[in-house]
Amino acid sequence: MDRRKTISLAMCVALVGGVGVGCSDLPGDKESQGAVIGGVTGAAAGAILGGEDNRLLGALIGGAAGAGGGWLIGSQLEKADEDDREDAIQAAQRAERNPATAEQARSARTADINGDGYVTMDEVVALDQAGLSDDEIIQRLERTDMFFDLSQRQQQYLRDRGVSDRVVREMNNVNADVRRQAEQRLQERERDTSSQSIGRQR
Repeated sequence: MDRRKTISLAMCVALVGGVGVGCSDLPGDKESQGAVIGGVTGAAAGAILGGEDNRLLGALIGGAAGAGGGWLIGSQLEKADEDDREDAIQAAQRAERNPATAEQARSARTADINGDGYVTMDEVVALDQAGLSDDEIIQRLERTDMFFDLSQRQQQYLRDRGVSDRVVREMNNVNADVRRQAEQRLQERERDTSSQSIGRQR
C-alpha cells in the first residue's frame, strides 16, 4: 500500500467514531483498511495524519491534528496534550461542519474566531475573506498566543482558497517562543518514554 493510501486510511481512523464518517470511499479493500486502522494510533497517527512536517502538533495531541481531514493547524500550549485529544477532535469537527464566516472573522479579535483554544483552516480562510490585510491577519494569529504547525498539504489548501503566500509562510513562525516550548515538551515526553522503555527492558 503506498503512502497516499496510508494517509487517507489514517485520516479515517481519526474520524471513525467521532462524526460517523465511513471509509467506503477510501482506497484499498476492507482487509487492507483494517490493517492500517488497527495499527495506527496515538502519536504515530499524528505523524501520518499531519505529514512529516506536521509532526509537532500531531505528536503532542496524539493524532487529533488530522481529525476532520487535517483542519487543526494551531493550538494553545495548555491545550496541546494527549489529555486534550477529544477537545482537539471536536474543534476539527466543528470546522468541517460549521466553517467560520467572514462576518464572524470581522468581529473577532484573534484568529481563534470561536474561542475554543485552537485555530483551524476555515478560520484563517475566513479572515482572508473578511478583507483583512496580511498584516492584520498575522496580528490576529499572534494574538492567539498559539503555536502553528502546517503540513505542505495544509499550506496548499490555504493558498488555493486565497490566503496569501506571505501569511502561509509566516504562520509556522508566529509566536516562536510558544512553539519552542511545545518542541521542548515533546522532547521531554520522548525522553520519558525512552527511559521507561529502557527500564522495562532491564
